[in-house]
Amino acid sequence: MAAGASPAAGSVVERLDSASSVVDGVVAGFLFLFVFGSGLIHIESFPPLWFDEGWTVCVARTWVELGHYGCLLRGEPAPPSLAAHFPVVASVAASFTLFGVGVWQTRLVGLLYTLGAFLLLYALARRLYGRSIAIAALALLLLVPLKWSIHPLYIGRQVLGEMPLLCFLLAGYVCFLRSTHRPLWQVATIGCWALAWMTKAQVAPFLVASIAGTMVVMSLRGDWSVVGRLAVAMIGSWGGCRLLLYVKDWLLAGHIMPHPPVDGMTEAIALVFVPSIRLETIRYLFVSWPEYPLGLAYAAWRVGGTSGSVAKVSVEQTVQTMLLLLAGSWLAWFAFLSAGEPRYALPGLFLAAPFTAALFHDFTRGFDVAFLTRTLTGLLRSRHVTRQGIKAVVVVMLLVMMGWVAVQERYAFRAREDDRDLFAVTHYLNTATPPTAVIETYDSELFLFLHRPYTYAPPRALVEIIRREQGEAKAVTYDPLESRPDYLVVGEYGRWAGFYKPLIAQNRVRLVTSIGRYQIYEPVRR
Repeated sequence: MAAGASPAAGSVVERLDSASSVVDGVVAGFLFLFVFGSGLIHIESFPPLWFDEGWTVCVARTWVELGHYGCLLRGEPAPPSLAAHFPVVASVAASFTLFGVGVWQTRLVGLLYTLGAFLLLYALARRLYGRSIAIAALALLLLVPLKWSIHPLYIGRQVLGEMPLLCFLLAGYVCFLRSTHRPLWQVATIGCWALAWMTKAQVAPFLVASIAGTMVVMSLRGDWSVVGRLAVAMIGSWGGCRLLLYVKDWLLAGHIMPHPPVDGMTEAIALVFVPSIRLETIRYLFVSWPEYPLGLAYAAWRVGGTSGSVAKVSVEQTVQTMLLLLAGSWLAWFAFLSAGEPRYALPGLFLAAPFTAALFHDFTRGFDVAFLTRTLTGLLRSRHVTRQGIKAVVVVMLLVMMGWVAVQERYAFRAREDDRDLFAVTHYLNTATPPTAVIETYDSELFLFLHRPYTYAPPRALVEIIRREQGEAKAVTYDPLESRPDYLVVGEYGRWAGFYKPLIAQNRVRLVTSIGRYQIYEPVRR
């Protein structure tokens, strides 16, 4: 299914779409410079290493240095707690093995996955829609900040699961495009989606919706060969994930402890019905980011317009349908069910970018500014509403809204935070406390550099904290003094958790010193 409107003959868009592969090399080079040029600047300090990253790098460091896949608790082996899944941890561990343990070594992993995700999105969109729309999709993601905290280059500087997930997902779609009559590419597709499934279990319902939904569409068209290939891909991806988990368990046998179940985590993150959260996520998607749901709706309308055809669909049309269902189901979950963290929307927005770019392409007849201007001028002069006039007005309204969001985010953007606090507080703890001193903290980023035994709240505490933030009256049950620590370090996430505040209010701990955003306390022994 090609884009609907054709650019004028000899236009820049037409020449770009028909250009040689040299253009692809230029785009790849530009992406490399853009991702690494921005990513290497202040790589150790912006953004500061934080809670979600801390658990992952803790496990990677312990695995590399001690051979134990997990964190430590009072210096003894413990489960991997809240770390990302194995593909992310293994990538960080590989970087630590090659380059040593440190912050930039962890961030390098994120940059590589980010570059891979952008390159694969470009390759996929170019095959589905053409080179000009593929470039426009990249421009949308890179130049129009939805929120700085979920900009792909910002997320890509961190050790999180989103960019590896997107990399594996998109690699699977690219392989599927090449899999017609090529069994090895079908195997590669299954392998990539199995890795995606393993990287972030959250993807499972959306990947199933993508494949199963497309199977339904193709069965209605009578295209049973595609249905069979999709069935093999879905069953194979699930089986491949099971196999990878078995291999992981075999590899880590004797080097990992069983992870205690964390009851309620799925419900706390994925099935939230708090009205204020629902209003906020709906506002994000349909008010702040309307170009993405509109792009998906336009693509769905075009798919529906060809559903009555009895002709066999191309592999490109099949992949468009799959990608549409994946991005659409993901964003629908974000708007109507998720816990509301904007980062949860990033994969859906990233995958929806080609559809939004296609909408702009079609509504402007190939990004033709002169045509758009003539259409708007004619609409104002004649005051006669036409279909093309409505499309032009929609484009202008979207551009104005996108510009307004970009301006708001520009002023919301904060200057670079200095992460010397992390290095200073761990240096203090490693030098000014006895070697056997036990440190209690919920700010997991400290574990990367801490050379003292430490304790922390169990994973179930995070569920209680999230539920409290969502309005439940139930208190967090963790007692930081239960393990009799010698010092307590309270940073941003320790303050957010809230279980240190009563100890301070009751004078059960006293302040030793403050180092930047961290406060160090010691218990008052009675």
